[in-house]
Amino acid sequence: MPNILSAATAVPAHRYDQEAVRQACRTAFGPLLESPGREAIFDHAGVRSRALVEPIERYLSPRPFEEKNAAYFTHARELSERALRSALEKSGLDFPDIGHIISVTTTGLLTPSLEAHLAQALPFPRGVKRTPLFGSGCAGGAVALARAADFLLGRPEEAVLVLSVELCSLTFMPQEQETTQIVAAALFGDGASAVVLAGDRHRSRSRAEIVDSASELLPDSLDVMGWDFTDQGMRLVLSPRAVTLVEDGFAAAVEPFLARHGLKTGDIEHFLLHPGSAKILDACERSLGIDARKTWLSREFLAANGNLSSSSLLFILEDAFVKARPRSGSHGLMAAFGPGFSCELLLLRFS
Repeated sequence: MPNILSAATAVPAHRYDQEAVRQACRTAFGPLLESPGREAIFDHAGVRSRALVEPIERYLSPRPFEEKNAAYFTHARELSERALRSALEKSGLDFPDIGHIISVTTTGLLTPSLEAHLAQALPFPRGVKRTPLFGSGCAGGAVALARAADFLLGRPEEAVLVLSVELCSLTFMPQEQETTQIVAAALFGDGASAVVLAGDRHRSRSRAEIVDSASELLPDSLDVMGWDFTDQGMRLVLSPRAVTLVEDGFAAAVEPFLARHGLKTGDIEHFLLHPGSAKILDACERSLGIDARKTWLSREFLAANGNLSSSSLLFILEDAFVKARPRSGSHGLMAAFGPGFSCELLLLRFS
């Protein structure tokens, strides 16, 4: 089976608590935020703080998309390099050992893609394969891990680097006087994460095996999550229907996925769920019939960092190795929802 060797993360230096973000939004949105319902968004998001790539005052004035996207490249490259260097060091591998880089993002546009820039600047082998992924949104980390596992099933002697970077703050548009922008400000943060994987013929020591993966598109849900691309930038699409779809569809996807390995929900010791929001985690728990004690890694991550889109699940994976210290042979379920509207699943067996 494909093996996860290491996970590492990087966050920017500017850190703000939720109250500082609320005050910034009062400046940006004025009367729009005076409604008690909109003020409550900050209280119920489940976020205490997050890191941002730029000082908070930089976000309060509209900026053209070209300028924001240029800032994305500068910050994404720096954070990504920090995360991947740390992941390689933890894995015991070096740049020449990597045969394939899978990069994922949904908050910036680059051609050549980010991993091409990194492969040129760093001592990766000239023949390294590259797969850039865009558009999977919050599910992108799970999608990238699943595609890495698929690759390693056919090339069990190789190693793969999965890289995710999301600079959600750079998509903020204060000129859009809409509730969705307030929700985005209350929820999202910035960061990068990297995971090193290898096939089962590789020499390295595994932290966890990827037993299986699955993807399920939920019907009539294309309008639930995504971006509208405008002259000013990427406008967030986020429907309240997401919570209902998760509650109704999560168990229906998870139970048959586990059953094909002779497992039930009660056999899973570690639930690594993408924290789209506190409400999404609540919906996951209701759907599976579990309580918040089972999703503590996801809730702790959300409180400390906010939602980092595709990077979130890889941050939580690192937290699982460091904080939960899973016993050998125990099972973990990684899950995330993203545009499509899709449910992405991975079954892990910890080493």
